[in-house]
Amino acid sequence: MSDDVNACRQWLNEVNWDMIHEDAVTLYLEWGNNNYRDAMRSPVTRSGEYSIYFAIDTWEEPKVVLMRMNNYGSTILCSKKIPDALAKQLTDDLGGIKGILALTPPIREWLEKELDR
Repeated sequence: MSDDVNACRQWLNEVNWDMIHEDAVTLYLEWGNNNYRDAMRSPVTRSGEYSIYFAIDTWEEPKVVLMRMNNYGSTILCSKKIPDALAKQLTDDLGGIKGILALTPPIREWLEKELDR
């Protein structure tokens, strides 16, 4: 893991900005928990498929993580600390909930600006 935006850049062309962690778990790890008729989120059927997406990790200090999910689990490719003001707003909104969460609109906006540098 790295707090360096450059560590994330090599994966940017593969990022699925619409993927959230819950959907990635359903698609790759809970094959029996899928709607096989859903054209938008068809389940993974072959080994070697994966998704790359951003999420928020609040287990410790809030940070954005770039995740790679496949049928063997997830790997954090890189991470970036969320600025204090955004982290405080997130923590206040969540009321102390810990976990891996979808990007909020303000954090996604900040992240996109960071990656454009």
